Amino acid sequence: MKGILLLWLAWVSTPLLAQPLPTLTAQEKRDGWQLLFDGKTTTGWRSAYAQSFPQQGWVVQEGELRGKLANGGESGDAGDIVTLKKFRNFELIFDWKLEAGGNSGVKYFIEERQPKPQKGSQAGYEYQLIDDANYVYNDKHLPGDLKTASIYDVMAAQKPDTPMGVWHQARIVVNGNHIEHWLNGQKVLDTDRTSAAFRQGVADSKYADYQGFDTIREGHILLQDHGHGVAFRAIKIRELNP
Repeated sequence: MKGILLLWLAWVSTPLLAQPLPTLTAQEKRDGWQLLFDGKTTTGWRSAYAQSFPQQGWVVQEGELRGKLANGGESGDAGDIVTLKKFRNFELIFDWKLEAGGNSGVKYFIEERQPKPQKGSQAGYEYQLIDDANYVYNDKHLPGDLKTASIYDVMAAQKPDTPMGVWHQARIVVNGNHIEHWLNGQKVLDTDRTSAAFRQGVADSKYADYQGFDTIREGHILLQDHGHGVAFRAIKIRELNP
């Protein structure tokens, strides 16, 4: 009995281990993968349209890059953050978790065109992250092209509503004009930017007046501040046909 008690005391007094820091296997390194977030620092990231990382709002905790954002506005709290490097053809994988009722996104082909938007987020192709079932936009539930894993406002992902408050894995593949969005191991969107459907999606979207939107060739990766709590981890990328 005394031995059992000592084992129990040792267990309850042992601190919980933090989220393991991201690593790459030897095979991943050979395949060209690189970490975009090391789990410890904000190295490789900065505020959009700035040279430094924001002083508040985005923090590194327990191996996660967390957006502690609360005002509900688009790029109105800590602001969006972008990679220092631009990418053209790539495969991007990341884990994400969003609070109930939340809204965020991961954008690519971010050009940071001048002038800087007076409000809102820089235009780009957005892998939407949102509470599909419960988010209300313009007093209505979300149409398909505004739901999680869609190319926001352009092409709808084909999937059921995604639950919030738990971790998911996303994957984006861009190779020339071919784009794929994956969610939890399932391909949910497959499109070609030269297709009539994609071009019509752009024409019907809020990007219709953004010159050359359907032919952008490279840009930064962006994590969006939409004023809701969000977390990312295990962010890695490999360039295709560099």
